Amino acid sequence: MTLVSVVQAIALEVLVSRVYAVGLEPSLASDSVMVWLEVVLLGQTIFYVWVSYTLLVTMAQWVLRFFDFAAAFSLGVFQFAAIGWIGPDTPRNFLIMIVIGFLAGSWISRSNTGAAARRPENAEVMAGFPHRLVAGLLAVVGLLGVVGVLAGAGEPGRGPLAIALLAACNAVLFLALLAWFYWWRRVVRL
Repeated sequence: MTLVSVVQAIALEVLVSRVYAVGLEPSLASDSVMVWLEVVLLGQTIFYVWVSYTLLVTMAQWVLRFFDFAAAFSLGVFQFAAIGWIGPDTPRNFLIMIVIGFLAGSWISRSNTGAAARRPENAEVMAGFPHRLVAGLLAVVGLLGVVGVLAGAGEPGRGPLAIALLAACNAVLFLALLAWFYWWRRVVRL
């Protein structure tokens, strides 16, 4: 848990530094809205990774495997790469990082929660966890990114498409966060 927390804290610091480096200012211009949606999506992603690992490790009895450590680092790599691509001129590259990161995240989430659920001592805690919902929502974010890449969301004149896709990604990721908090509330009541 400490490892994941450190990686996510560094990612958050790098994201904030990038916002200052790019010189983002509040504006309703298409480029500005697109970049702010990228920043919000990455902020939610950082929070999501931290929340999901923290809740799973603290609520369930779970023996960490090498894969779990490698997953934390690989998600961090995708986050840092996406942070580097924040900007009005690079939405296609940003979306490619989102696709890779979220489709991998969907698989990692399913693997980790499945490993915890298979342990008999976690039967009661994991009974109400929405495995398929959470993995599915993460996959949807990745697929929305695929649509953006294939539809040319990063090409000139496609700003509204990129904005719509980034807004949809933000909404879906927010629903995945709510699913984790719903599960946490249920477990705390046990």
